[in-house]
Amino acid sequence: MLFHVTAKHNYKTCPGVQHGVDSDAVRDMTSWMEGNSDVKVIGVWGYNVSHTIFAVIEADDMQLITNILRPQMAAGDVQVLPVMDSIAIRKERGHWAN
Repeated sequence: MLFHVTAKHNYKTCPGVQHGVDSDAVRDMTSWMEGNSDVKVIGVWGYNVSHTIFAVIEADDMQLITNILRPQMAAGDVQVLPVMDSIAIRKERGHWAN
């Protein structure tokens, strides 16, 4: 199942501001981006000006996503929304022109 993640913190909870961008704190908070055997990270995009990260991930269970995002959740709000592959659905229905 696919999920869209929006993770947001602020300058007060930003490990890059507090400890430096090359710090262990930044590495630990963003380690979820590598995924694991249960969670596949499709892509991650950042908007650093607003301390916001967007991601698309794949997992079979919401708890697996919660587990991997715990370090990120400690710094600010994290929203995880299930999403559908609308292109695949369109193709399955025979509505794709090509």
